[in-house]
Amino acid sequence: MKSRKGALGALCLVGLLVAACGDDNNGSSGGTAAPAGTAAPAGTAAPGGTAAPAAGGDTVAGGLIKCENQFAGKEVHIFSPVRDSETDKGATRLRDGYKGLEDCTGVKVVYDGTDQFETEVKVRVDGGNPPDVIDFPQPGGFLDLIKKNQLFPFPDDLAQAVTNDNVAGWPELATVNGKVYGVPARANVKSLVWYSPKAFADKGYKVPTSLEELTALSDQIVKDGGTPWCVGIESGVATGWPITDWFEDFMMRINGPDVYDQWVQHKIPFNDPKVKAVADAVGGIVKNPDYIGGETAVKAEATTKFQDGGLPILQGNCYMHKQASFYSTIWPAGTTIGPDGQVNTFYFPVKSGDPKYMLGGGDLIGAGTDKPETYAVLTYTNSADYQTAIVKGGEVSLSTRKDFDTANFSDPVIRNFADMLKNSDVFRFDGADMMPAAIGSGSFWKEATAWIAGGSTDDMLNNIEAAWKALPPS
Repeated sequence: MKSRKGALGALCLVGLLVAACGDDNNGSSGGTAAPAGTAAPAGTAAPGGTAAPAAGGDTVAGGLIKCENQFAGKEVHIFSPVRDSETDKGATRLRDGYKGLEDCTGVKVVYDGTDQFETEVKVRVDGGNPPDVIDFPQPGGFLDLIKKNQLFPFPDDLAQAVTNDNVAGWPELATVNGKVYGVPARANVKSLVWYSPKAFADKGYKVPTSLEELTALSDQIVKDGGTPWCVGIESGVATGWPITDWFEDFMMRINGPDVYDQWVQHKIPFNDPKVKAVADAVGGIVKNPDYIGGETAVKAEATTKFQDGGLPILQGNCYMHKQASFYSTIWPAGTTIGPDGQVNTFYFPVKSGDPKYMLGGGDLIGAGTDKPETYAVLTYTNSADYQTAIVKGGEVSLSTRKDFDTANFSDPVIRNFADMLKNSDVFRFDGADMMPAAIGSGSFWKEATAWIAGGSTDDMLNNIEAAWKALPPS
């Protein structure tokens, strides 16, 4: 549950065809300690049908899975926070990517998406009814289950494929005591601001290239009678997570990557003055009535669905919205994205002269059951077959595979996200997602929401620090 030196190496080139990535010389190399007492679950069998294929036999997943209809009549359930909505059929798109595996092996893949993932996954696993495959948006929660022996380590061939196929740093996120427990999938970039090119042009506003220019632009918009920012942080049981992204981006921009790593690893307390400076900077935007459109609008952020947070841009009611690359799938159908579109993005800038810091995230997908068909699904999830299929089906997430061809992205918007990632100088994985789940997806979300609703900065930071101190030793 700590950041890794490999994180920059992994993500600075995620989804791009590149030969190599330089070492992260801008931050600490804090390696991930294996959770104490983690033992491999007994009886982990090698996945059926993943041995080297016989000559002439049909195979998928780079030859790791034979096409013998060996899992006919069997189902594999994937439990995930991704679900279909009115504007985006994300779960259907991801499920349909398994058609090649289903045709090959006869297995039926069932996608179970929920907006109560963080709560329900614990109930199911603790209750002895684990999903076959679990899709974790937070490495902290993923590692918590490993620590409790509730995820199965991968058999050697799958573990080797994950290690070999993905850019260095991502496999390490899912490796404990030398055993690989997860397939990295669906990376995204978060250091983005959405805006309306036409609204900017109409007012003569220029895209800011530094944090100082961003502040000056926000002030100018207020002076001109507009509302610079719109924010929404409601997300069911995950309410509050969008605010953690603000903290993470500002943590790097104010304190740099070394302090970012210390914060994520709790090597500095959550109520340290460095963290308070970040809270003050975040609050200077998201709790600023002038920037948000009044005190009522600030408090309304806590009950505004994050999917709706940026919609006032389309209505001309605000100018900027900070949200990740995956937000491109959430705009209403028909919304045009790009330099000449209704909305576009710019990089959330740094202070003048600083390196380009990039925040991002992604999912780790692990085995909740120890079945051959479970491992077959995970093997296919790791493959170029699957990751190419979902992109061609409309998925906009970036791939972590070394060999992923960005030509698969027909949309120039997505290629632009990949370029932003490539051109960043320092990458860090989402800090809240790397913290213990009780903090990153627990007290941090809860206290940040209370803070938005009117709570004090000191109460928020002190309460999160108290929750961290109350954790049992790991």
